[in-house]
Amino acid sequence: MPEYFIYNNCCGIYNHLLAQKDPLLDTVSFPVDGFHYDCKHSRTDIVCHEHCNPWLFPELLLNDSGCTFYFNSSKCEQINVWLGGYHAILHEMQADHYNFLLDELIMRKNRLLKRKLEKDSHFPSYIPGLQYSAPKN
Repeated sequence: MPEYFIYNNCCGIYNHLLAQKDPLLDTVSFPVDGFHYDCKHSRTDIVCHEHCNPWLFPELLLNDSGCTFYFNSSKCEQINVWLGGYHAILHEMQADHYNFLLDELIMRKNRLLKRKLEKDSHFPSYIPGLQYSAPKN
């Protein structure tokens, strides 16, 4: 099992596991997506605020400022919505075909996005300070 299960409605999952007295709550943390927490959630939901607040997990934060997470869960939510358009095709496939098609779809989407960013004068492959050395033959 993972240490963290991040989902936009983790508070619902957390509440269900709590009602079932599931021991999974002792080993897995359930932070919600940051956007969900800020914009889509009731400020009076005590369970979410005490157990699913993503800012309560400092190990998920990129730095001490508390503004940026290592993992962009909002982007994952967007990708999941995009992949939902392929649900009818994917859910009928065997694992090897599913993995191949999923990899191919994501690689093609990334190529298109990279071309769009380059066209708009962005440099998606450039990481400041990264030292690149060509592979040796």
